[in-house]
Amino acid sequence: MRLTDHQLVAAAFEGALGEGEFDTLQRRLAAEPDLLALYREHALLHHSLCEEYEGRDSLSDLSPPTGRAPRWLLPLLIILALGALALAAWKLTRPPAGAALTAGSSLSKDGRALLDGQPMLDGSGFSPGSRLAIERGWVRLKLPGGTIAIVEAPAAVVYQSDRRLLLENGRARFQISSGAEGLTVGTANLTVQGPGPGFGLVSRPGGADEAHCFSGEVSVQAATGKATASLKTAEAASIDASGTLNRMPARENEFASLTPEQRVLIEDRFESGTMETGRRPRIGASHWRLEKGSPTIVGQHLEGSDFEAYFWLPADAMSAARPILLVTVETVPGSGSLPFHSQQFAGFSLYQEGYEVCFFGDSYGPEETWSLDVKRNLVPLVPATKVSGPRTMTLRYDRRDGTVELHDGPEPGGAPLVRSKLLPGLNFDQVRIAAGPGASLGLASLKVSAIEDTGSP
Repeated sequence: MRLTDHQLVAAAFEGALGEGEFDTLQRRLAAEPDLLALYREHALLHHSLCEEYEGRDSLSDLSPPTGRAPRWLLPLLIILALGALALAAWKLTRPPAGAALTAGSSLSKDGRALLDGQPMLDGSGFSPGSRLAIERGWVRLKLPGGTIAIVEAPAAVVYQSDRRLLLENGRARFQISSGAEGLTVGTANLTVQGPGPGFGLVSRPGGADEAHCFSGEVSVQAATGKATASLKTAEAASIDASGTLNRMPARENEFASLTPEQRVLIEDRFESGTMETGRRPRIGASHWRLEKGSPTIVGQHLEGSDFEAYFWLPADAMSAARPILLVTVETVPGSGSLPFHSQQFAGFSLYQEGYEVCFFGDSYGPEETWSLDVKRNLVPLVPATKVSGPRTMTLRYDRRDGTVELHDGPEPGGAPLVRSKLLPGLNFDQVRIAAGPGASLGLASLKVSAIEDTGSP
């Protein structure tokens, strides 16, 4: 690296390089790791300054208020505290050395369970040989291949292998995913084999056990004697300790639903009305707060430039029972001359305690693509192939491990456009919609939901 490289990189961010000089810099960045590291440091500083001092014109605006702690102190303390909690949770939930984490598990909001005799934490791994005793609520297990089991208290289940469980007592419901190799579940009196895909079991020590088929077909084998049965949709059978089999109708209503628990935190379609402080969304316990600019609702959508609008999310928006946050936005072309993609920004942010934690949309800079900015990264993350223009996008955050993803479409599905990491355990308290000067954001609808589960973390 040369002594003048600091001036060279600074000139690049000031727009003072000619086309030939910039091409030369690009080639050197690809070949010189030290220069690339310097460029990244400048990119981070440039991005942070753009956001921190946007709209401030004088040096006096840049002076921090007196008598206050530095702005970086509070987020630093939060990071340290959350990091300590995450480390403690990891130590409590990690399996013994050499154990394979082959299933995920999550507790209901009021759930309480013991995993191999120790209190189970939400998100604990469930490995072959583990025994789960559920004292209250229910536990949702996600087995390899996507098979789901919901076990209701009081119950005990042993994870024997990837495709075999033992229900010692209690009630459980199973859904075998398409393409899975099937599942075998045993009780004291019977054994049920898939392919299913949907069935339920009731295990009553000292009484008759029951198998219920909700969809597809399952086979039932008595543990004592030779009684067998093939159960199809809406059919069930009970088998007692002597091996006596009795057929009966299935009672699906007695089993927990597999539909994920969902809580809509805000849903608004900007088809009518005005965008101002006090606007109430279609669903949501708070109201919009317009802090900058004057966006308008025209042509059944919201559009504006150089504006910021915020909405408070409930303090208990996310929980162990609802660890997934989904933010779905339907953006449309604006009617004015300003673009969505510009040197400025236009998009959506999630806040915690007054600090912007995550942004998605069109970030600062010339790239004409949707991007994800996790704020502590060096630069916004962009898809391998540019995804440009107004469209429907969904952000997914999993508080169990901090994974954050940006998906093209109205719901997560398949590979995300971009994936990164935030701190686990975040509880966002505000959502912001905004656009910088020179950029335009057209928004038809926005929905923020906390849901039980949309896949393994």
